[in-house]
Amino acid sequence: MQNNSNEVTMVVKKTTELSEEEIYQINDLFNKTFQKGQKYLRDKKDFEKKYLYNFFNFSFHGLMKSGNEIVGCYNIIPYEFTVFSEKKLFGHSVDTAIHPNYRGNIFNLKRLANVVYEEIKKHNIFFVYGLPNEKFYLVKQKVLGWRDIGKLEYYIYPNKVKRFFGKFSIFVIFFHILLKIFLKFKPSFNFEYKFPVSKIYNENFHLGRYSRDHKIFSNEKYKCIYKEVINRNYNNAKIVYILDVLPLNKKNIEGSVFQLLESIRDVDLIIYVGNLKKVPNNLFKIPNLFFKNRQIYVSGKILDSKKIKENIFDISNWNINLSNFDTK
Repeated sequence: MQNNSNEVTMVVKKTTELSEEEIYQINDLFNKTFQKGQKYLRDKKDFEKKYLYNFFNFSFHGLMKSGNEIVGCYNIIPYEFTVFSEKKLFGHSVDTAIHPNYRGNIFNLKRLANVVYEEIKKHNIFFVYGLPNEKFYLVKQKVLGWRDIGKLEYYIYPNKVKRFFGKFSIFVIFFHILLKIFLKFKPSFNFEYKFPVSKIYNENFHLGRYSRDHKIFSNEKYKCIYKEVINRNYNNAKIVYILDVLPLNKKNIEGSVFQLLESIRDVDLIIYVGNLKKVPNNLFKIPNLFFKNRQIYVSGKILDSKKIKENIFDISNWNINLSNFDTK
């Protein structure tokens, strides 16, 4: 599908329809927008891994072109979800990028997005969602008509806190002991989460979402997918992010935390990001006050109200965590 405006041309292509030059230009725009100053630059292999490993074996790419130059892109990766016991197809909006010289007319972005939406509806995708960054959040809300689904919360186990407080002091020792006592004597109870909206995890999802940086441990009861990160802003603290636990329930999250503590002795902090109705016994939820500048909002847009109901915008219905996004 193609649409013309006064200055640029809008076209939608599947990943398998992109030329070598178009993939190069999309990566170049992505790297200049998101990887500026970083050692790692996305290449063709990374691009194909991200956009080809799904049940369609392709994704959708809205391209804004000025002549033969790609000056904007709007990408949708298709994923399978279970939605109130029905199988649905959702589109994950990722890596939207516009060349600085073409950001003045935000309605070009709206035209680009709409061309993509019309194309994905032909493939029975009637809902798009994403994790817009702070700069793009208001644009999606005001220009593209997206709405909030909800906010993700931080749940942590502070194994060691020295690196996060700078100088070691009596206060830090007391604070650390207090946290450990709180977690040790926190009331224990069983609770089974019920999520009417959940991604369908399979081999294609795993291959497309995870890389060699992600690690897995599993037993007969559950699988935990996690990533170790050294945070140089906090004196090289080792932080372990739990991206997903399969199946996701309170007991399996607790088991994952204990196993990570046992296997990674030098971990400073364990973090799970999601939205849980009951907090696991060995984690505690961080008040929003401490993450005012790092709050994570999930938002989305219904493309056909006859196909998708309004309760999709209630985050308590979602089994959602860092596995749903490419932030870690």
